[in-house]
Amino acid sequence: MRSVMCVSMHKAGSTITDSILLDFMNAKGMEIDRISLLAPKSAIPVKDLYVQYQEKMKLDGVYYGVARGPFVSQMPILKNMKIIMQVRDPRDCITSAYFSFKTSHVPPKDPAKLQEFMERRKKLEEMDIDQYAVAEAGGYKHRLSILKKLMDGHNDILLLKYEDMVTQTPKWLNQISEFIDQPITDELRTTLGDKVNFSVPKEDESKHKRQVLPGDHMRKLKPDTIRAMSERMADELGFFGYAMP
Repeated sequence: MRSVMCVSMHKAGSTITDSILLDFMNAKGMEIDRISLLAPKSAIPVKDLYVQYQEKMKLDGVYYGVARGPFVSQMPILKNMKIIMQVRDPRDCITSAYFSFKTSHVPPKDPAKLQEFMERRKKLEEMDIDQYAVAEAGGYKHRLSILKKLMDGHNDILLLKYEDMVTQTPKWLNQISEFIDQPITDELRTTLGDKVNFSVPKEDESKHKRQVLPGDHMRKLKPDTIRAMSERMADELGFFGYAMP
């Protein structure tokens, strides 16, 4: 089978998706080389790490993990690989990011990254969620436009949605199973275990998994904020099947 990479965006469930895909790929007998695991100790920025790593990538038999950044537009090798793309309503991504960066994310140990982390947290303490949402809409529009372009030019790609992952999990798992031709055996189901249990009893802002239900932006943001964000991202929302207000 052709090598596989998962592409996504921040706050779209990409970490758990990568972990689940890892179990599928191990069951399939794929070699595992998750580039993201190199990032914490890399001396170069994550973007450069991925772009430069193309020289080492094989076109067959390897799972390379998840790539979340706009830099995937600078990875022409992806055109010759199987791609699994996970998206989420960007308005929910932004809502989730606000609480994560402000409250639940654990500060990094690296001094430079810690300084950046604390500066962002301080900035968020001075912004309300609606101000943050409007400010971040352009960045997510850009990310979705890159994913859209990747879909337009690729003939071996699976589009997954966070919303299906948490509300229609069997359907979501079957999409993966069919795409890589790996049955969900009893052994694989056991390995997956609680990874595919997405229930959250109640919302807790201090938890990384604060809440999972789709549509959280409608519960947290003002109508005018939602309208402004949606108008800015209208083309991308329509392409990926997310409703306008």
